[in-house]
Amino acid sequence: MTAVDWARELKPLLREWDPQPEAAVLVGSHARGDATPWSDIDVVCVGNGPGYVFRLTGLGPVSWSFATADEHLANMANPHSCGQVVPAWRDALILDDPHGRARELVDHARRWTWDLLDPTPEVWAAQAVYGYAEEVMKLHRAIAREDRVNARVQASILAVHLAPVVAGGTRTFFPSENHLWHLLADRLGGAWRDAQTAALAAGGEDPRRSSAAAIELFRAACALFDAHMTDEQRRIVRYALAAESG
Repeated sequence: MTAVDWARELKPLLREWDPQPEAAVLVGSHARGDATPWSDIDVVCVGNGPGYVFRLTGLGPVSWSFATADEHLANMANPHSCGQVVPAWRDALILDDPHGRARELVDHARRWTWDLLDPTPEVWAAQAVYGYAEEVMKLHRAIAREDRVNARVQASILAVHLAPVVAGGTRTFFPSENHLWHLLADRLGGAWRDAQTAALAAGGEDPRRSSAAAIELFRAACALFDAHMTDEQRRIVRYALAAESG
């Protein structure tokens, strides 16, 4: 459907909200034109509302996200979220915008650059990545205890949570989380791809192999941002990587 068609179809649903949002846009796969039968309809509203609501409608499943204009701007200024939020607003289809709020946010997203972030994406990522040393220590403990459940959990935490941090630190845009891990594999190359795949046990790796891969993924993430770490952060990283599993 075109922007006009989407606006016509979704406006009756917009009128059901009280208070009415100041503006609403369509984002995600339906806005980009790459939706599948399993894609929901992502509507982002400007204004006060319930935060996030997922509803099944005659059009299909619709996810509603509410935030004020200032909160949307803050998400674009947050290194953890900007890689997904900025391209979403750039590609957004405006559904309803009586006061021009959505147009202002679209224009801001299109003018936005990584250099607007303070601290820089690399410094932010260094601060965020080293904190996962604690998860590495928990993983060592699980391996030592032969606790396969917690080993799987901790390996997955590292593989899942490091990805958006590395994306922010490497100034990587991603249209949705469905694309993120593949984009990082393509951008960072074979070693990262192999460690990420094994850490997620995507190839059927046993817990010990996936755990070792998750630790290598942490090591690689730290190496990416080592130049931006403090001496204390590097000391914590070295301690976690040198820890024995026995």
